[in-house]
Amino acid sequence: MSYDDLDDAIGKLKKAAIDAWMADDAFYKDKLGENKYYKWGFAPNGYEMPNDAGEGGGKVDGMPWDDDISFDGIRSRVDNAVEIWRDLPTGTAAGVYKTSTSSAAASLGASGTGASVADDGAILTSTNTMGDLLTQQLVASFIGPMLDKYYTQFKGISQSLGAAAAILQMNYTMQSSMWQGVRDDVATIIENAESACAEYAESKGTADFQVTLGVVATVAAAVATVATAGAAAPLVGAMVTLSAAASTAVAAISADASITGGSYDELMSSFEEALDTLRSAVSDQESEVRTMLSGAVSAVAADPGGFDLNRYKIHPQDEAFSDEIVMVRQHTDTVSSNMQRVIEGLDAAKTALGSPPDSDPTPHLQISSGTHSSALSLFDYTADALKSTLEEYSRGKDLFDAEVENYFNTDEESRQTVEDLAASEALTPSS
Repeated sequence: MSYDDLDDAIGKLKKAAIDAWMADDAFYKDKLGENKYYKWGFAPNGYEMPNDAGEGGGKVDGMPWDDDISFDGIRSRVDNAVEIWRDLPTGTAAGVYKTSTSSAAASLGASGTGASVADDGAILTSTNTMGDLLTQQLVASFIGPMLDKYYTQFKGISQSLGAAAAILQMNYTMQSSMWQGVRDDVATIIENAESACAEYAESKGTADFQVTLGVVATVAAAVATVATAGAAAPLVGAMVTLSAAASTAVAAISADASITGGSYDELMSSFEEALDTLRSAVSDQESEVRTMLSGAVSAVAADPGGFDLNRYKIHPQDEAFSDEIVMVRQHTDTVSSNMQRVIEGLDAAKTALGSPPDSDPTPHLQISSGTHSSALSLFDYTADALKSTLEEYSRGKDLFDAEVENYFNTDEESRQTVEDLAASEALTPSS
């Protein structure tokens, strides 16, 4: 059966559970095919059976019994056990954010599916090209602080933003994959409970059905697809350590359940325990990812300058840095074009990431506290820092271009442009 047939499966379980309860008192389905429970299966008097959906039944069929019996307690026990497992999320809504965070991570050079979150993406490649030219081909007093902020510091920031996006991707990959596994496990547990009760009612022997929870392997595989090793920047290293720990912890979670027993109560108790084992598995898996997300937020909060270019304080350059200015138009054009590629990459990441979800895309508060709150905090930090970094980097490129034009076309307009941009504190020491 599938989860989509849940109501039908619950009805069949109610019927089988009632059969098992009656079998405890040696009442079995009659041998002649009538819809009755008879003592030992053939005594002349008995009770009406419920229908295939577990409804009705219990009326007296002749003497010596004078009173009807009620199966409502059995039906209620089943309903109480399965109530929190109705209307489970599908994970589809989380899949939207899996795609957006994956795209953002890729734009920032984070693989999200390989061995490292700090791959040489387009942003890092252009940054290195720009840095090489500033170091080797250009001489001017502003080159030092330009290298400090827009090369050295920015490389770490871009990797850190990529790591944050990859960790978000891990969360939403898990949430988009988990719930189909949970739905399948719920269906399997109910189906096995129905079979166990039916087997016991038929033979009055001990029934034993083992259930391997598929969601455990599903989540482990989903989490393992996201980067868990390798990085250079300290913040990236901290975040990768968190993701590696989460991946290892999730992979270590194992959970099996069993529906076994030699009575109605034993079978129903093991059914309830099986569902609780599933609930614990979901909660344990989410707890590990929640720890990772919260740790990432703490790492970002502890080092905002390593995450947002606009927060970085550059160091004033010695005025004697150089009395000579050396610029070649070919080199300055290459620096400018590579900075533009970085801007386009940051903008692509910002667009891909988009806005965080307004509400939990996989609501399930009766089962576990989930990961939404922790993911939302990291999402907000990442989106804000990415936007701020893009704006600051764009100002830095404008200032570089203005300094170059002032060198090649020294006039009042060029000098004024440089002064105006410098006043925006794109390349001046923060106070």
